[in-house]
Amino acid sequence: MWNLVALVFVVTGVVLVSWVIARNETLRDAEVTARAVAESIVAPLADNDFHAHAPAAMARMNEALENRARDGSLSHVKVWADAGNGFGTVLWSDEQPLIGRTFELSAAEYAVFGTRDTVSEISDLEKEENELERGEGRLVEVYTGTRDASGAPLLFEVYISAAQLPEDVRAMVGVILPLPIAAVVTLSLATLPLAMSLAHRVDRGQQQMRAMLVNAAESSDLERRRIAQDLHDGVVQDLAGIGYALDSDARHLPEGGALRRHLEHTGEILRRDLAALRTLMTDIYPPDLSTKGLAESVRELAHREDLPAGLVRVEVEEPLDSNPVTDRLAFRAIREALRNAVEHADASSVLIRMWQTDSSVVFEVVDDGVGFDPTLPGPEGHFGMRLISEMVGNAGGTLLIDSSVGGGTRVRGELPL
Repeated sequence: MWNLVALVFVVTGVVLVSWVIARNETLRDAEVTARAVAESIVAPLADNDFHAHAPAAMARMNEALENRARDGSLSHVKVWADAGNGFGTVLWSDEQPLIGRTFELSAAEYAVFGTRDTVSEISDLEKEENELERGEGRLVEVYTGTRDASGAPLLFEVYISAAQLPEDVRAMVGVILPLPIAAVVTLSLATLPLAMSLAHRVDRGQQQMRAMLVNAAESSDLERRRIAQDLHDGVVQDLAGIGYALDSDARHLPEGGALRRHLEHTGEILRRDLAALRTLMTDIYPPDLSTKGLAESVRELAHREDLPAGLVRVEVEEPLDSNPVTDRLAFRAIREALRNAVEHADASSVLIRMWQTDSSVVFEVVDDGVGFDPTLPGPEGHFGMRLISEMVGNAGGTLLIDSSVGGGTRVRGELPL
């Protein structure tokens, strides 16, 4: 791709440089021709009779300049006398109606009167003096200073066709272009093995990164499962047994007694803590995503017993057909966003949306809570979202949090398939 861009850049540069060179060469040739005609033909023939428009003198100038026009070296010619104050009078022109008329000249053109300086350009023929030359295509316009036979300052103006300019550009491009093209092609071929080697290394690095991510996710799940199993088989079972024992002991005591009330109160606290532990176990080790799938697991998460009824609404655009790593990361991000909405945002409604594109799984968690200013450092409660954001980023995805004070929060994640 970059080689093609470089090639286009080189070709464009060569064409532009060739145009500039050909244009400068055309102007230089025109200046040489104009100077030669001005000094060898116009100056010797511009005597007093010529200034007086004597027929014989005009005829001699006509014959000399028209011969040059017929051989193709000149297109149009004007001989100017200095009329003063930036104006010039046409003493002779191949366009007869212009003879004797006075026109304003540009400062650069007027400055060459009586000198050996030259001013040239590719003319646009828009000046008043060019009214009879328009429609003849592009012309090179040259003004050269000289002096007549008596030493009076003259200005010789000549127009030479620029029709050859495009052909000169093409010829120059044909000469210059092969060298940079060959250099670019040679460089591309020389760097191709290195580029392929680097591409293979990058590909291997990406494969290793994906493998490390899968291993990290699997190791994390294994550790979470072990912790949840230890809690379930140890602390939870023991506390459940103690709860049953407390209830049994309380039933054997007289109703209304202080000890029975104390045991019942202790049992209530224990049952509340057990419910919290079971919720924690679900957070530590989520449902079996490989069996239930992401959509069903999120629905179960939204209808947990510790959540108010109707608080969370789930919308899923089926089908969701991702991979275990993507499912686990998406579930964790959704769970963390839901936890923040419930515990920190004081939300009255939460919407969870999930859908799949050709290349990614997308999810959104939107709440109507108090929100926060995302430009300020996040509170301690958002630490989990920062960790999830880093995990999603390491997996090649994105996690965006859009919130404002009093405007709720939107968490949007996108994970590659």
